[in-house]
Amino acid sequence: MSHFSLKKTLLAACLISSIFPAELEAQELLASLWELPQLYENKDNAIVQKFDLIGRYHGQYWWADSEGNKEQDWENRRMYLGFNTKLFNNFKVEVQVSINDDFDPVYKGLYDAFIQWKKEDFAVSVGRLDYVYTGMERSTSSKRIKTMERALLVNQVMPGEVIGLYITDKVGELSYQTGLFSGSIKQEFTDFEGGFGALLGLNYPMHLFYDTGSLHLDYLYNNGNADNNAFKPYENIISLWHEGTIDAFAFGIDCTMATGVGAKSDVFGLTLLPTYDVAHNLLLNDDKLQVTMRYHYASSSDDYSLDFAKRYEQPVTTGKGDSYNALYLGLNYYLYQQKLKLMGGVEYFEMNGVADTEEVEFNGINRSVNGWNIITGIRLYF
Repeated sequence: MSHFSLKKTLLAACLISSIFPAELEAQELLASLWELPQLYENKDNAIVQKFDLIGRYHGQYWWADSEGNKEQDWENRRMYLGFNTKLFNNFKVEVQVSINDDFDPVYKGLYDAFIQWKKEDFAVSVGRLDYVYTGMERSTSSKRIKTMERALLVNQVMPGEVIGLYITDKVGELSYQTGLFSGSIKQEFTDFEGGFGALLGLNYPMHLFYDTGSLHLDYLYNNGNADNNAFKPYENIISLWHEGTIDAFAFGIDCTMATGVGAKSDVFGLTLLPTYDVAHNLLLNDDKLQVTMRYHYASSSDDYSLDFAKRYEQPVTTGKGDSYNALYLGLNYYLYQQKLKLMGGVEYFEMNGVADTEEVEFNGINRSVNGWNIITGIRLYF
C-alpha cells in the first residue's frame, strides 16, 4: 500500500471512529441510522413542524410444494418510498409511491397520498389510504404483522388501497372508526364510477384474563356496483375479534363473515393467532425472539367458492374449494423493534371439495388438496 493510500485509510478510519465510536452500542447505532431520514423538526415553527422521508422494504424467499408441483423464488414483496410532514400543528400530509419488484419500470403507482387533521382523539383523513380497518389481520399494517402473509380469507374478502374519507374518535373508553370510500380505484386516484363502500368499527377495552386486551367489532358495506374494482365482491363483511396480552404471551381470535354480491357465495373464517416472546437481548440490546402460530379455517356456503392463496399456493395448485384449513409456525427476530426484523415461517394447508373449472362444468369431480409453504425474509421500514 502506498504512503498516500495509507494516509487516506487512516483518515477514513478516524472519521468513522469519530462518527461511530467503539463504545457506541448496536441499538444506538441503529437509532442513529433511523434518524437519518428525519430531515427537519422544529416545534416552534408555526408552519412546518416536521418533515421525514419514509419507506418500506419487504424482501423474501419462498418455496411451495403441492400435488407434486414445486416452485421457489425470491421476491421484493413490498417497496414504498415517500415522505410525511406535519403542518400547522394539526395537519399531516403523507405520500408514498409503490415501486415495481423488478424495477421495470421503477414507478408502479401511488401507495398512499392523504391529508390528515388531528386534535386529541379526533382525526379525519382524506385521500388514498391503505385499508387497515376491518378484522384482526387486515387492521394490522404489513409493517407489524406477525406472520409472513395474512390468512387466505383475509386476502379474499378485504380490500387493499381505497380512496375516500376516514374518521376516528373516542367517547369515554369506546373508540370508533367510520369511513366512506369510492368503489373504484386507479393507479393514482379514482373516477368515482364504481359505487361506494362504507365502514363502521367499534373498539372497547376488555382485558378478560389478560393484562391488556380489547374487543373489536368491524363492519364494511359494499353497494355492489358493477364497475367496482376497489372492493372484493362481498356486500357485507363483519369481523368480531379480540386481542390480549399477558406478560410475554399474546393471543388474538377473529371471526369474519362475508355475504357475496349477487350469486357470489357467502364465506366464513376463523383465525387463532398466539405469539410468545421466548428471549430478549440475544445478540443486541433490546432485541427479541418471538415464536408465532396461526390456525386459519375458512368455508363457503356454496361449492367451489374459495380460491387458493394467490401467493405460493396458486403457483402449485389449481381449482377452487369449499373448506380450508391451514396451520402456520414461524419465528420473528426483532433487531430494532418493528423497524428491522427477520422473519420466517412454514405453513401446512389443506383445501377440500376442490375441482377445476372444467371438472365442475363437465363431471364435478372433487378432490382434497394439501401442501406446504416455506417463506423467510427481511422486513424494514423508516
